[in-house]
Amino acid sequence: MKICPRCGSKNVDWIIPQNWSVWECKDCGYTGPIIDGDEKIAKEIREDYELKLKIEKSKSKKDKKDKKNKEEIENKETKYEETEDEEEIEDEEDLTDEEIERRLDELDI
Repeated sequence: MKICPRCGSKNVDWIIPQNWSVWECKDCGYTGPIIDGDEKIAKEIREDYELKLKIEKSKSKKDKKDKKNKEEIENKETKYEETEDEEEIEDEEDLTDEEIERRLDELDI
């Protein structure tokens, strides 16, 4: 029986009559040469393919979670910096004229 080497499906079609080695899998989209095999080989390939899909899906979820966490951290850092800037401005507004002059003298301005 003809089976897809990527996913183990038997749902394959010969797509170019002039080229006997080009087949297409209707289940996973694979295009290329296929293999002759029995149900045992097809099952092994299918199991490996399903495991790879689960791993990719898990990795994709982890990447999305990591990206979300990174964005949250960046947002918190930005808010913290904005808060610090606002506090500095408020602190400077609370200074007396004498304190301002003293600070300017320390900076040699």
